[in-house]
Amino acid sequence: MTDGNTFFSVRIPTALMAISGVLYFSWPLGYLLNPQANHGLASDLGALHQPYNWLFISLDVGCGILILLSTVKLFEIISNNYTQPNLRWLKFSVLGASGFGLLTAITAVMPLNCTQGSPNCEVALDNPYFVIHGIFSTGSVTSLAFSIFFIWFLLPSRERSEAPLAYRIPAIFLVVWLGFGTLTLFLVLQNRSSTLSQRLFIGTCSLWLAVLPYFVGSIIRMQPKVTHTN
Repeated sequence: MTDGNTFFSVRIPTALMAISGVLYFSWPLGYLLNPQANHGLASDLGALHQPYNWLFISLDVGCGILILLSTVKLFEIISNNYTQPNLRWLKFSVLGASGFGLLTAITAVMPLNCTQGSPNCEVALDNPYFVIHGIFSTGSVTSLAFSIFFIWFLLPSRERSEAPLAYRIPAIFLVVWLGFGTLTLFLVLQNRSSTLSQRLFIGTCSLWLAVLPYFVGSIIRMQPKVTHTN
């Protein structure tokens, strides 16, 4: 497969990932459809008894499905054309993204349980809905962290010297992701407003989904190609 063919091959997963990132970044719709709930947890928008919760659930499920479709294509590109040992680690990055997609969809269909008439859900460790939702949410974003880490780890030394900014982008994503993720978790457990940190965190996740296929394609193009002999 030529470098040009690799570029065209990743266009489909790139488009799917970009759309999934837009679907995941759905909280701005809360200002129009449910402005009261839009000031609590982002998950409140899809919680039980909330108006238009079916829409936000559908957007997250759609996001998960598109991510899974995209990662299947990325696995196919890696597996069918390249056998370099270090590319197995690239599969772990794609697997992390697919885990994020799967767990995001599962989390969406296991929503929080808001009291009817209340704009926000109870944040308490003795609330089983919150605990279960939190476990799957934590699993999904942790999977995405592995995706970012393995991309950063695999960028070869040539990329570091010739395109230092490209090499630093995954590291920047990882630091920002950890920072906003940790801050959001702390604020949620302290029952303090985490609206801004949540939105920045969600935005970071959405952006990573959009750029992941680019990094996968870049790493593949830098590897020696497999020559098939009869």
